[in-house]
Amino acid sequence: MQQSDELTESIEEIDTDSTPTASEGGGESGRLGGRFSGKALLLSLVAVAIGVGVGGAIPIIGSVGSLVGVFAATFVLGILVSESRYLETAFAGGVVVGVNFALSLLTSVALPIGVDFFQQYGLAFSGVGVVIGVVLALVGHYFGRDLRDGLTREI
Repeated sequence: MQQSDELTESIEEIDTDSTPTASEGGGESGRLGGRFSGKALLLSLVAVAIGVGVGGAIPIIGSVGSLVGVFAATFVLGILVSESRYLETAFAGGVVVGVNFALSLLTSVALPIGVDFFQQYGLAFSGVGVVIGVVLALVGHYFGRDLRDGLTREI
């Protein structure tokens, strides 16, 4: 009888000694409850930058190729990475494509005119690039995750 009482007491201790939650100051780290990963962000930034560089290096299609590169890079990330990382991928896509749009605006127009044109329209042009980058990154990551799910699911 004494052993069962000790067992009951130890089970009750385990139940009451739960780890503190994020709101209690422990448990998961960060403001986003452990959902944001710096390593995943770095991986996404590198992958999207490589996708933009490789896609933009294709002759004739240049800018469109860089956008296809964003989709392809995030698609591959969705296939390879075991956890879904939509936040990091969207951030990386927006940053890289926004910077790419701003730099392409500066280099595509003649330098004296380009600086004035960039001062007037650079922010809006980069904003369009950010939106396009976020959408392409999210769609690419989603389809990559979907393919991974279809390949790994048991029939």
